[in-house]
Amino acid sequence: MYNVHGWDLFWHTNSSFMKRRYTLLVALMIIVLHGYAMKPKRDYIVTPDSLGMKYTELQLTTSDNYQINTWVMRPDAGKDNKTVMIVAYGDAMNMSYWVEQCYYFVQAGFTVITFDYRGFGHSSPFALDSNQLYYNEFALDLGSVIKYAQSEFRGYKVGVRALSMGTAIATISFSSTPFDYFIGDSFVCDPVAMQDRLRKITGRTFAIPKGAENYKSFLDNISIPMLVFSGTKDENTPLSECKPMVALHANRKLITYDGGHLQGIFVLSGKTFGAAYIKDVKVFLKLK
Repeated sequence: MYNVHGWDLFWHTNSSFMKRRYTLLVALMIIVLHGYAMKPKRDYIVTPDSLGMKYTELQLTTSDNYQINTWVMRPDAGKDNKTVMIVAYGDAMNMSYWVEQCYYFVQAGFTVITFDYRGFGHSSPFALDSNQLYYNEFALDLGSVIKYAQSEFRGYKVGVRALSMGTAIATISFSSTPFDYFIGDSFVCDPVAMQDRLRKITGRTFAIPKGAENYKSFLDNISIPMLVFSGTKDENTPLSECKPMVALHANRKLITYDGGHLQGIFVLSGKTFGAAYIKDVKVFLKLK
């Protein structure tokens, strides 16, 4: 277990990073600290090229004919570790708010693909209820990205790094569109229990989609390598639920940190943002 103090390591180890991108970090902190149910944003605050990354923008079509906006960011040829990481973010903003994190994974050799769920960013419009925890339709959006990656990057490992609500989407998507590895951050282990927990925390009753009562069986049946990051102070997706979920399969690994919901990559930093976090991912996937 890592034992560092919340955000302190992040704030003090990379001052040059802080000086470069205040706006993006402040926006991301808002997501981390106040992420309850749907808060989509249509406008992008950055694009990958604003961080010096070459990227391709694509519109992918889902099985039910929605257009999903997608960014493909590739590493330099000499760094390419032949691993695709699809980012399934949570329930707020859009993919532009996560580009900073993607930058460091690209620098580490990953081909990173981000996308917006329907109703988010520049993907097709979709009516969203702010009291809904997630929509099953989002799994179709992720599925279209997985299929694209598997077709375009033959010979690569194709996996998902899912964040908070995104872990539920990846879990549901896997049943119809399997992928090679699963990195789960602030994992939703039981939507029904989460609904009850958030009612106690916020006083609001959040809706869960049809079939949520079967979610745990989908999760139990995932047998691919799974790495889970969980904070000891996470009230939304508590460590107490992650431990038994990880223990179900021998190829699941749990990394805990002293922090709250989605704070792992901030806490597990070093000389560069997220250095220890990214190292943990690479070691788990047996990458150099």
